[in-house]
This record gives sequence, structure tokens and C-alpha cells, in this order.
Amino acid sequence: MREVFSVIRKKKKFFERLFVISVIFCIILASYLLFLPFYPLLKYQWLKFQPRVNVVNVQLESDQEAARKADRKEDNLSGRLPEADISVSADRLIIPKIGVNAPIIESDNEEYGLARGVWRVPDSSTPARGGNTVITGHRFKYLPPNNLTFYLLDKLSANDEFFLYWHGQTYAYRILETKIVPASDRSILKPSAQPIVTLFTCHPLYSTANRLVVIGRLKVEE
Repeated sequence: MREVFSVIRKKKKFFERLFVISVIFCIILASYLLFLPFYPLLKYQWLKFQPRVNVVNVQLESDQEAARKADRKEDNLSGRLPEADISVSADRLIIPKIGVNAPIIESDNEEYGLARGVWRVPDSSTPARGGNTVITGHRFKYLPPNNLTFYLLDKLSANDEFFLYWHGQTYAYRILETKIVPASDRSILKPSAQPIVTLFTCHPLYSTANRLVVIGRLKVEE
């Protein structure tokens, strides 16, 4: 009988320890999942106080050269994030302030494009043609930090700059405005007589109710 009670006590202690370990694991996992969405923002806040690297705009001779020189344009924030996969597309969107370094995907399938970088809306223009080039990206999809998403797009403001590397050419844009519109608002897709780029993503985080929109106009060299 004593042996039976001894076995029962041992099993009880085992399950008690297992329960405690399970609770601790669940707490750690829950804390991680709660913290995860805010990690890019915290990293951004920390990195923006780090020294920045001054860069010089240069002409691109080839797609591979475009990739290398794009890296020189990025400040420390983008430099510490994962590199864009140049094998996916040599055309890229670079937003130094928020660390975006993403291939611009050409496809009729939106999900295909967004799964591989940022997606140029097919019916919109291109940097070479002028007009309104419309590009969209996921707000939050990949495990952070990642430079393929528009998580920090809300940190951009008027006069900030971004770059498009398109078919071996460099196009620099200065932001005119940022705004929030309903998801049903199609005005951001309208053609424009001005050479602009419209960037948009979902807003707020984890919601598709609205669109966060950033509009930049091509910089003209003086």
C-alpha cells in the first residue's frame, strides 16, 4: 500500500511540475506574441538616434550596380535590416527613413506580388512614363524586423524622400502629403499629370478598414 501511495505522490509531483512549466511557457509565449507587433516601432525609435551615413546620388549602370549603390543610399536603419532579394526583382523601392528595401513586383495577382515584396498596381503608371505610379505593400506580415513591409509608413511626413530603382534608372521623390482614406476610396488610383508615386497600406495595424496613403512627387534636378 505504501508503494502505491509513493507512486501516486511521485505522479502528483510530476504533473504539478509539468503544470508549472506549461504555465511559464504560456506566459512567455503570450508575452512574445504581444511584444512582436511593436518590435519594429521600438527598433525604429532606437535606430533613429544612431549616427546616419551621408550618401551621394549616383547614376546606375546596371541592375546589379543599382543594387549595390542603393545600399549606399540607405541610412543605418535600413542597413541593419535584411537585404531585399535581388533575384526576385532588380526594381526596388527604397525608403531610408523607415528601412524599406523591397523588390517591386510586377504581376496581375496582388497576393503573389505582396508575398514577395511591394506590388505595383498594374493599371497605374511607371516611373519612366510619369503620371501616378501606385505601389502597395503589407503593413505587417513578416516576422520583424523586415524591410518588405510598410509597418512604419505612418512615420513618414512631408519633405521626406524615397527612391525607386526602375529598369536601371534612379528616381528620387519628395513626399507631398500623407493621409488616411477609407478602403473604398479609389481616388488614390486616378491618373495624374504630375510625375508622382502613391504608396498605400492598410490602417490601422491589423485592420483593413482604411488606407494609409503617402504621395511623393519626382524631384527635378536643378
